[in-house]
Amino acid sequence: MKEYQIGIYEKAFPEQYSIGEMLTIGKEIGYDFFEISIDRTEKRISRLFDTSYWMSLKQDIDAVKFPIGSMCLSALSTYTLGSNDALIEKRALEIAFQAILFAENFGLRIVQIPACDVPKNAEHTKETDERFIHNLKKTVAFASAHSVMIGLENMEDHYMDSIEKNMRLIKAIHSPYFLLYSDSGNITSASKIAGTEIWSDMKMGLDRYCAFHLKETRPNKYGGLFYGEGHVDFPAIVNLAWSELGIRRFVLEYWYTGNEEWKKDLAAALALCRNWISQAQIEGKTNA
Repeated sequence: MKEYQIGIYEKAFPEQYSIGEMLTIGKEIGYDFFEISIDRTEKRISRLFDTSYWMSLKQDIDAVKFPIGSMCLSALSTYTLGSNDALIEKRALEIAFQAILFAENFGLRIVQIPACDVPKNAEHTKETDERFIHNLKKTVAFASAHSVMIGLENMEDHYMDSIEKNMRLIKAIHSPYFLLYSDSGNITSASKIAGTEIWSDMKMGLDRYCAFHLKETRPNKYGGLFYGEGHVDFPAIVNLAWSELGIRRFVLEYWYTGNEEWKKDLAAALALCRNWISQAQIEGKTNA
C-alpha cells in the first residue's frame, strides 16, 4: 500500500478536454487522483450549482474508476470573502457553501481556498481583514458540519504569502476542519522577497498541513512554468514536507500553455515528484 498520494491539477490539461477524458488520461499515466478547478469563470463556477452536470460527472467517475480527490476553489480570489461590496461578499459565501456541498456529494477530501480578503492589487484594510476572518469562520463551520476539510493556500500577494501569515488565520479560526494547503512556489517567492528563510517559515505550520501544492515560480512570475524553469528547490521542500511536517498528499500544480506534447509533461511531472518523495524517504531512513 502506498504511503502517499499524488494528484494532478485540472489546468494541466487542455481546456477543451472533458473531465471524463482528463480522468482517463490521469489514471493511465499513473496519478492517484484529480484536483478539479473552480476558478473565476462562470463556466466553471456553474458546475457547483448544476445538478445535471453532477449526474454526468458521477457517470464519468464511475466509468473511469478514478477519483476527484480535491478542489481548488480559486474563484474566491475574485469573489472574495472580505469584499467591501456586499453583493460580492454574498456571492463568495454562496460559492464557498456550494463547493462544500459539491465536495460532500462527490467524496472530495479537501476544498482549497485562497488566502485573499480582496482581489489582487486591491487595498487591504482592517475592515476587509476582519470581514474575511468573519466569513472564514462561517465557511469552516459549514464545512465541519459536512465533514469537509478547508485547506488554506498562501498567495502571491503580500497580505498572505507566507506560512507565518497564514498561521494567523489558522489560529483565529481554530478548527480541525481548517488547515494549511500550501503552495511551494508562493512560499519560495515570499521568502526571497522578505529575505527570510523558507525552511523556518514552513516549520511554522507544523501539525497544521493537510496537503501541499507543488508549483514552480520565479521572481515576478507565479504561473505558466514547468518544473526546473524557476527558483523552487523541490527536492529540499518535499524532503522537509515529508520528513518533518508529515505531509503525504501532494498535487502537481502547473498549467497547460500550448505544448503539443503536454501528455509527456504530465508523465514527466509525475516522475519528478515520485523521485523527490523517494529521495526524502531514503534520507529519512538514513537519518533514523
